[in-house]
Amino acid sequence: MENESFFIKIFKKMIKENLYLKCFNVYGNLILRRACVSDVEMILTLINRFAGSNLMLPRGPRYLYENIRDFLVADSQAEEPDIVACGSLHVLWKDVAEIRALAVHPDYQNRGLGSRLVRYLVEDARHIGVESVFAFTMIEEFFMKLGFVPKKKEELPSKVWGECSRCPKHFNCDETGLILKLSGDNREEA
Repeated sequence: MENESFFIKIFKKMIKENLYLKCFNVYGNLILRRACVSDVEMILTLINRFAGSNLMLPRGPRYLYENIRDFLVADSQAEEPDIVACGSLHVLWKDVAEIRALAVHPDYQNRGLGSRLVRYLVEDARHIGVESVFAFTMIEEFFMKLGFVPKKKEELPSKVWGECSRCPKHFNCDETGLILKLSGDNREEA
């Protein structure tokens, strides 16, 4: 898609110009930016709305504060910040990271926002030298459209299991594991 390649070009330019942590205008008045501690309550509301319907894992404030640097948010730029989407990239080991807590408010779904968040997180993983990115999801088709490949849990990297053992769904997991191998060292030179 033309817009997608434009997005990747802008992202790579941002990395080269060290603008990576600044805001990125997604479309209209939405910007994609790193989360701040002041966003935690809105992120919690967004995530736990879906968790209440058993569509994703619930998160608590402690988890978000401890991992806030992993999160990206889409901010509607209203008078006060309004987080309409979020996602995080959590590095587990030198070669593997997980996309976690991906959520898009229902009023903003089917606009490509979730895909853009994932692409941004994947480029972030590539930039820092991670070799593969995985996700657990109940909507595997979404990730498959982005190049992720479904894997049996035992085919996923061993570091995943440490995380799984702490999951409330560990003994009754209804999610599919998917992985995206990042080819070679595609980090941008500064």
